[in-house]
Amino acid sequence: MTSAKPALLVITGLRREAQIAAGEGVVTLCSGGDTALLRERLSSIFSAGMSGGEIGAILSFGLAGGLAPHLQPGDIVIASHVVAGNERHDAHTGWHDAVVSSLADAITVHRGAIAGSGTVLTTAAHKSALHVSSGALAVDMESHIAAAFARQHNVPFAVIRAISDPATRSLPDIASNALTPDGDVALGKVIGGLLRQPGQLPALMAAGRDSGRAFSALRRVRGLLGPLFGFRGADFR
Repeated sequence: MTSAKPALLVITGLRREAQIAAGEGVVTLCSGGDTALLRERLSSIFSAGMSGGEIGAILSFGLAGGLAPHLQPGDIVIASHVVAGNERHDAHTGWHDAVVSSLADAITVHRGAIAGSGTVLTTAAHKSALHVSSGALAVDMESHIAAAFARQHNVPFAVIRAISDPATRSLPDIASNALTPDGDVALGKVIGGLLRQPGQLPALMAAGRDSGRAFSALRRVRGLLGPLFGFRGADFR
């Protein structure tokens, strides 16, 4: 994971998100839905020297759970800031505005807070409670960690997320433990979960349809924003 020029570090939870984000000037890092592993991998990157002149900015990119009731699968959220507990991390204003401006004529974007969580929020009740307490539009497991590292190393930070599961829909229990450390779907766990609780199948199928809309939205955003997702290097320092 090296680059001769300043790179955009894109942090995702899923391998499929990382594949969409990949491109020239981009280094991807996938958490596999494990926040401790993400922190460890980020620490390794920066301790190995990928800071300063090598990592130019950090982007959190991928799916998110909806918290605001009006958001639907496939809706795009551009975070103005990230909240986690008592912490708040503001996105880089210039980069945020550039992304919104670039997408405005093609996609309806929603601007506001994104909440960070250490676990998957599987129930509508939990999502509703977090929306009330945080005011956030959506939730994911990577943005708050990415934001903290960006602040620590003084590099610009942004978040682009697509809603997968809406606020009103609960996820099947399988969803809380369905990834490998590399961000792939752990098929054995999914099949085993369905064998134990076959009643989860309809909810799992609905979640699959919703995530399909979200992935399509991410691919469209990737194409519209270009190689570095609207980041303009030294202009945003």
